[in-house]
Amino acid sequence: MREHIPKRHLDFENPIQTDKVFDNTNARIYGEKFNTNMQPTSYDWGTGKNAASEIPRVGLKTLSFEKEIAA
Repeated sequence: MREHIPKRHLDFENPIQTDKVFDNTNARIYGEKFNTNMQPTSYDWGTGKNAASEIPRVGLKTLSFEKEIAA
């Protein structure tokens, strides 16, 4: 059961003298801290190779037609 931390009564030089076990307030409020690399899932988006870049933008029929015009 959680209990309140006793007051120090303006004794800032010495730690609190009690046999109670206190919980970690920061962990209780914000959750347990994980020491991992925190990156969003969108971090890698746009950095890879686009597989559609290798698809020809112009069809074979259009290529042959343009060759005839250029010749």
